[in-house]
Amino acid sequence: METSQRSLFNMTPPMRLALFLGATGISMILGALISFSLVAALLHISINDIQKIILEPEYASIAQFANALASIIAFGLPSIAVAYFTKGNLAQNMGFAPLKSIQQLALVVLLALAGLVLSGALGSLTDKIPIPISFKNWADGLEAQYKKALVSMTQMHSIVDLLYALLAVAIVPAIVEELYFRGTLQKTLKDWTGKPILSIIVTALFFSAIHFSYYGFLSRMALGILLGLIYEFTKTIWLPILLHFINNGIAIVTLYVVRNNPANVEKAMNENLPIYWGLIALVTIYFILSKLQKNNNHAGLEKGF
Repeated sequence: METSQRSLFNMTPPMRLALFLGATGISMILGALISFSLVAALLHISINDIQKIILEPEYASIAQFANALASIIAFGLPSIAVAYFTKGNLAQNMGFAPLKSIQQLALVVLLALAGLVLSGALGSLTDKIPIPISFKNWADGLEAQYKKALVSMTQMHSIVDLLYALLAVAIVPAIVEELYFRGTLQKTLKDWTGKPILSIIVTALFFSAIHFSYYGFLSRMALGILLGLIYEFTKTIWLPILLHFINNGIAIVTLYVVRNNPANVEKAMNENLPIYWGLIALVTIYFILSKLQKNNNHAGLEKGF
């Protein structure tokens, strides 16, 4: 679908960013309202009772559905809106360029595994950062809420439950979040500033901050930078989606494997790696990214910030 005939296709990058942020605000409100309303209708409860009821394990599938629907609306609609009113092909504007080789897939799988190691090491580093007691109490409370919601939402008793959780909690968020952050926000910032590294870092900051987790901030920030570099090097959104899915999917499968042992569930959610493993992971990631860049025959990042 070509969009060259639409009156807004000559928007400057600042105008595109303004449209994107405005659409984001509207979409997040719509996503919450629509998903909450559907849950309330399905469970025959008041919207005011959803936050308490939805955390009950027996409603895990409904919570997964609501989360996926809210993500599609909140992150998908703004991305589609910007791509629709930008000159060119709609799919290409969203980043759906074809892969150049099968080797790219293998390199991204390796990057995903190295990224998990780096994430675990950054978790250990975060624990060692001194913070005020009041802030720590706030961060601990936020993390406890997040873990409770994740465990409740990923109650799985069969392979069918696992597959459904992978779809709702791993695949859908991977697609819509990458379209939002890398395919739209990062691209728009780069078009505006002409500085890809700056655009990658700003997008990664926003990507991490929107998850509202202090203890996971550095890990998600690193993941966001890695996803941004992959998109910058390959110019296709498929590969960031793949890495994002692997990252989410491994967490879901791990929870499924240890689901019958509460102690192991707690350990799986809290386990970090020694910091020196992060240094090994960084070196590994550097060399794999270099290989990915060469494989794509891309000239490289523009210089400077």
